Amino acid sequence: MKSPTGTPEGTTFPPDLERLGIIPGAKIDIRDLDTMGKRHNFHIYLYFEEDLARDSTLKEDLQEYGDVPDLERPFIRLDAFLRFATESDPLFTRRLDELPLVVEIVAYGEIGIREGKPAPYVKGVMPFLDELAMEDMPDAS
Repeated sequence: MKSPTGTPEGTTFPPDLERLGIIPGAKIDIRDLDTMGKRHNFHIYLYFEEDLARDSTLKEDLQEYGDVPDLERPFIRLDAFLRFATESDPLFTRRLDELPLVVEIVAYGEIGIREGKPAPYVKGVMPFLDELAMEDMPDAS
């Protein structure tokens, strides 16, 4: 899997991200991930379909869904997702206190989008709403 810069997209992460706990399989609160991305200057792409996140590259997905509006794609940048969610529901951030959204990290890569320089990105999978509901249910045993 290659990004447009020729840097492979995959499950090898730079040491600075690994020190933050951003590694394959890590599950990170969406708010913490947003803060890390801003602080350490990398983009986060949220995928709503696990197979797509694991079996394709961001470059392939951007090409395939290039004509599809951002909010109708099966993936979105985290900052755009949070902006849309808070505009749609002013209580969204408060709801995250009650029911946190935890993103599973699946891949790292670089894509040339910042002044011709490769910009690092992380791909993560969003939980399904039914999974959220199941995690909050008391154990039936």
